[in-house]
Amino acid sequence: MLRNLLGPELYWVIVYGITVWFTRQNVPPTEAGSRFLEKLGWLIPLIAVPLSFFLYAIPDRPRWLTTRILLAAIVGVNVISFKLISGIDYGDSRNSGVLGVWVYSILGGLVGLVAGFAGRVLLR
Repeated sequence: MLRNLLGPELYWVIVYGITVWFTRQNVPPTEAGSRFLEKLGWLIPLIAVPLSFFLYAIPDRPRWLTTRILLAAIVGVNVISFKLISGIDYGDSRNSGVLGVWVYSILGGLVGLVAGFAGRVLLR
């Protein structure tokens, strides 16, 4: 039972908590804080997705771990990117381009998945 709880879903809940903390630091929204959140939009997935593959170090790991990591990463990157977007506010027309953070998050997540799978294959 414990090995099922210590999976990628719990990992992404922790990453989400970190994201919420960063988002709350930009209240009230400032330009510098909004720019920082934009940078985190690609940086968090680029770091967090490959780190999720360290769950393979757990002895007696669950059977469907790769599928769980993939699904948790997809959901996690989307939820985190929209949380970051909700914390960004420039107060002018630049807000219309904030959805680009989602695109950068997805691209960062894909690069992270490639790195994670490559590292998993190399470490076998």
